[in-house]
Amino acid sequence: MGGLAAALVVLPIAAAMMANRVESRAVDPCAPTFDTRALSDRDRGLVARRLLACSDVAHGRITGSAYRAQIAAIDAAWTREPAVVTAPPATQWASSVRDFSTQYTSSSWAATKVLGAPDVFPGHGDNANAWASLDADDRDEWIDVRYAQPMRISAVEVYENFNPGSISRIELITTEGRYITGYEGSPSATGQGGNKLRAEVGCTSAAIVGVRVTLASPMVAGWNELDAIGIVPCAE
Repeated sequence: MGGLAAALVVLPIAAAMMANRVESRAVDPCAPTFDTRALSDRDRGLVARRLLACSDVAHGRITGSAYRAQIAAIDAAWTREPAVVTAPPATQWASSVRDFSTQYTSSSWAATKVLGAPDVFPGHGDNANAWASLDADDRDEWIDVRYAQPMRISAVEVYENFNPGSISRIELITTEGRYITGYEGSPSATGQGGNKLRAEVGCTSAAIVGVRVTLASPMVAGWNELDAIGIVPCAE
């Protein structure tokens, strides 16, 4: 144990106090002898448990042997490394549009509306801040996007905000320009107002710089709008 644990070991619990339970109203024998405010939440919790055990033995609520067992358990917890909570990998959002089949206009419902984080989701419905094709149910539509930082990925996330369910294929584009199929589905109306399609792709062996999403638009009635396309890095 470090200096903190050593300081706790010398908490003033005299053997005479444990034997005779002599209490002093002027001095609290279990008060910490150092400032605990600089400690982490975990360490403050362990200090509090030590002080509670001290108070219990001082007031006869537990025996000396029970006190020693509690202190041993607390000290064992102190020597264990605190659990490390790993944050999930951050999604990288599309930064540019390489090409697309059609767009409704060059401003509203434009292909560039898929760039960046979702503007509409978790909301849903027809929205000019999402990409929509020129015509509804006319033909298969597609959009090809690029990312600022090529990387190996574990998943692709496509946010559908209007008439979802038309995505038939997702292709991953490597830095060498190869197109690798990452997802193939059977398009059908989902009955939902909006949807996030997450296509798990394991962990790619190659760095991915782009994604192409194909919509079987005639299979799901109405304009099929996309809000954002993200890639999730491998958890390494």
